[in-house]
Amino acid sequence: MKLKLLLLIFSIASFSWSQCNITDATDCECMEPGQTDCDLLPDIQASWYGILNYSDGPSEYPQTGAGDNNGRLRISVSTPNTGYGPLTVRGVDDNGYAYFLCNNDTIAVQTGGSIGGYYCDDSDEPAKHLAIQRIYHRNSDGSMSYYDRFAGTMTYHPTHGHMHSDEWGVFTLRVQDPDDPNPLNWPIVSNGAKMGFCLMDYNDCGDNAAYGHCRDENRYSDQYLEDYPEIAQQGFNGGEILTENNQFPNNGLGGQNYGCSVIEQGITVGWTDIYSEYLDDQWIDIDPGLCNGEYWIVGEIDRNNFYLESNKDNNWTAVPVTLTQQLDSQNFEVEILTDSEPILCEGESITLSSSINNASMNYTWSNGMTGSSIEVSEAGSYFVEVTSECGSNTSESILVTSTSVASPGVTDVTIEEGSSTILYASGSGNIYWTNNNGEIIGEGESLTTPALFEDTSYFVFQEEEIIPAPEFLSTGEIEHLCDGGGNCDYSGTVYNGGLRFEALDDFTLNSVKVYAGLEGQRTFELRSTDLSIVYESTTMDVPESEENGYLVNLNWTIPAGEYIITTDSNLNNSVFGDNNPMLKRTTGGLASFPHVINNIISINDGYYNNEGNDAGGAGFNTAYYYYFYDWKINNEWGIGEVTCSSDLTEIEVFVNVDNSNLDETSSIDFGLFPNPAFKQVSIEPGSSLNEDVIIYIINELGEEVEKIKINNFNEPLNLNIEEYSSGMYFIKIKSPLGFKTKPIMFK
Repeated sequence: MKLKLLLLIFSIASFSWSQCNITDATDCECMEPGQTDCDLLPDIQASWYGILNYSDGPSEYPQTGAGDNNGRLRISVSTPNTGYGPLTVRGVDDNGYAYFLCNNDTIAVQTGGSIGGYYCDDSDEPAKHLAIQRIYHRNSDGSMSYYDRFAGTMTYHPTHGHMHSDEWGVFTLRVQDPDDPNPLNWPIVSNGAKMGFCLMDYNDCGDNAAYGHCRDENRYSDQYLEDYPEIAQQGFNGGEILTENNQFPNNGLGGQNYGCSVIEQGITVGWTDIYSEYLDDQWIDIDPGLCNGEYWIVGEIDRNNFYLESNKDNNWTAVPVTLTQQLDSQNFEVEILTDSEPILCEGESITLSSSINNASMNYTWSNGMTGSSIEVSEAGSYFVEVTSECGSNTSESILVTSTSVASPGVTDVTIEEGSSTILYASGSGNIYWTNNNGEIIGEGESLTTPALFEDTSYFVFQEEEIIPAPEFLSTGEIEHLCDGGGNCDYSGTVYNGGLRFEALDDFTLNSVKVYAGLEGQRTFELRSTDLSIVYESTTMDVPESEENGYLVNLNWTIPAGEYIITTDSNLNNSVFGDNNPMLKRTTGGLASFPHVINNIISINDGYYNNEGNDAGGAGFNTAYYYYFYDWKINNEWGIGEVTCSSDLTEIEVFVNVDNSNLDETSSIDFGLFPNPAFKQVSIEPGSSLNEDVIIYIINELGEEVEKIKINNFNEPLNLNIEEYSSGMYFIKIKSPLGFKTKPIMFK
């Protein structure tokens, strides 16, 4: 069904006592003095003070070396409600219906009080859920009523179990324009995620944790007012800090207990919602080509005006930030990357690329070419100079070498018509034979031809190994990583961990590396993803190896399928007193997934299980990399081998068609039907003719007008003779045994 704006008005009888709450508006004040009949609207702002000070302010990360935080500027955001009414957002109406968008339709779903995730028929992603904003209204008699309206969409996050308001906060990194006091007009140099919020009462404005967040004016930070004195001259300042209840006329309206419920969430008057920089999507992605220097974080709350408020002009703020871990002439490093080994086979080319690829930069290569990537076909030493606004830097040179492979030695041969022969080629590499179409028809130093009735060319080339394939392929995290905190070490004692992976082809897992905190026996297991089947198992003593790790030789044969590699918790309990095998893991944003070798393996996520204890449970996630580092897989595919091939060499087989020594023989027999023939004639082999032949059509002057070679002539051959003039013709069939000729009349 398609629905228009949802509008429900409910009057609620007032209670006997005078107060201001969602059921009694007796003491609620309207925004306009003297007014007694009004909507009690929220006023949501973005706190400049909160961005600069909560969690010690924004956290900048370099483009590399920070794991999942590479190139991020993480920010905390506080959104106080300083209005006259609560921001109340519901997932269902009063009749228990939730509303979802599927294509162009709005679908009403009776939820029974639990929303969860709703999916459209053609999607495997949760459907967009229409948010319902509840507006409370003070009636002139002091009673409270409300009406509901659609206000944008929400998305259900199953990992959190609640709804996030879509596009609630949008944060960008911008370059200040000193001549324009409106930050929303300043040039954007980096974008942030459209931050989805679970709207909730996180702190009372009077709490120490939220001190300074709630102000009557939140747009203008101290630095902004210093840079734009004309704004200060208009009477604006950084805002009066609001902490006392009497500073909010309707303080507490909303209930002061909004949480992340899928049924109802929001922000009470005099409260603020705070999203710490450590939460998902709380960052701006810093452009890889951005220079260190002074920038501004510009935030907009409800940029699309989904929610009804008393003041939409104050939904932005701007704060300065100094970047120090991006590009400058000192830390601006450039490397040359290649799509293969820097070795040129004859006639080939290779692509060289700068490790930094940004449209705002200029690239000058040592051979005069430009662009972030170039293609070269000549051996030599290459380097690239990359220039940006931050300065310039030059890569180290990369040496591209060339090699050629000699063509095999061959000798032309001459044979009698209808005979076969053996061709020979000599060389130091692997020799391959091809036909005229370039199709490989043989391998090795010799090739036996079929019976030949005319001159024929074959081609041969050789392939030599330039770099041998490595014995093993590597995947997984190469070594244990530490973020400097407690996460460097081990999971809680109740947890056993591992990795979930998919074998895309059969392979042999030769070894893995582990970092053991204690010496002791461990059993390493390959299990099904539901842990019900153990496919492989290896038990061994593992020494203490916290620093350099210990190589665990497995030599497991793993067929295609999905598995978990883990340890045996029963043995862990026996040796270490709990499920934990005392092997190090990687967390702190430093773990990365998936680890892939194309068409062979994909290590997709970490696995953990408390296996009978009360805490936590079992599951999979990509935030933790458990135990098993530097996988070595037997390289049964020859991946990584570099070979070069020679040019094709032609070898000719000359067929001697002087068959004067052949006699007409009765061993060759065939029939011609019909005779005389009109339009078509069928040549049918005799029962004894089961070999390669040449069929000649000869006119009455003895001239050959057509020659047809037939391999293994044992089935009738139908010839179209419409283009032949009428007269006497002869059909001659020749084989190594001799020939036979028969006359036929073409009408």
